[in-house]
Amino acid sequence: MSVLMSVIGQIPADDPGLMLPHEHIMSKFGGDPVQQAEYDEHALFSAIVPYLQKLRGLGCTAIADCTSAYIGRRPDLLRRVSEKSGVVILTNTGWYGASGGRYLPPEIGELSVDAIFHSWKAEWEGGIGQTGIRPGFIKTAIDGNHLTAVDRKLMTAAARLHGVSGMPIQTHTGNNPKAAEEILDLLTSEGVGADAWIWVHAHYVLEPIHLVRAARRGAWISLDGVHPQRADLILSLCRALSQEGLLGRVLLSHDGNAYTADGACRPFDFLMTGFIPRLMKEGFSTAEVNALTAANPRRALSIR
Repeated sequence: MSVLMSVIGQIPADDPGLMLPHEHIMSKFGGDPVQQAEYDEHALFSAIVPYLQKLRGLGCTAIADCTSAYIGRRPDLLRRVSEKSGVVILTNTGWYGASGGRYLPPEIGELSVDAIFHSWKAEWEGGIGQTGIRPGFIKTAIDGNHLTAVDRKLMTAAARLHGVSGMPIQTHTGNNPKAAEEILDLLTSEGVGADAWIWVHAHYVLEPIHLVRAARRGAWISLDGVHPQRADLILSLCRALSQEGLLGRVLLSHDGNAYTADGACRPFDFLMTGFIPRLMKEGFSTAEVNALTAANPRRALSIR
């Protein structure tokens, strides 16, 4: 059986509801790295819970929260948000290696792959911190178009953790298709299939052929910049992948943030309110839309 490992425990992965695979419920991104982020909890719950209830009313039943360690991850608060809103939430293990490594442990240069792997494995087996909440996926991040030595350590640790946990890997990227190829080759060398990997922010890639090649290998292509200004771009990428018979490897999300470091909201409802109607108008079938918004993300983020 396939399950989603949520902040309230395991749930079946085959629920038919819409799932957003790459959002941020809250984060401290842009601020200094901190292991235990502090929030104004009254303000946070007052802002987030009604917003997620609104999303649930629009058909969204599950969200993968991609706020990683040192950037504001708080699984204990996510659990309370999930319970209050009725929306299933997944949190993550792993480390964010982009932004010049600002959000990595200062001793990252001396840490071995084995040490990193065991640090993350402890969260998978025993829960994050003292919360008892287990992660549902592995989050990594890169900057450049070739993997650095640190990138390789993080991706190797992620591959090995996938091997013992089954958790999928989401990797923050940019327009760096060569690095994506290197990641897929590294995963192969570790005995991990490409279908364990989600190419995050793939909509930044300028040539769709790179996305097609990765999808043919089995990778998930996350077009998570869905908002009104990018609707035409995301639609064109969906068409390009559909023409190659690869729509079953595509994920749609916003990379939104319901509660930013300054308390503002970067919305993530346009998929439901604007983009799905646009897909239907442009000739995508109901089955294809359901795959893009419900079946695909649940398959991508499931643990077997």
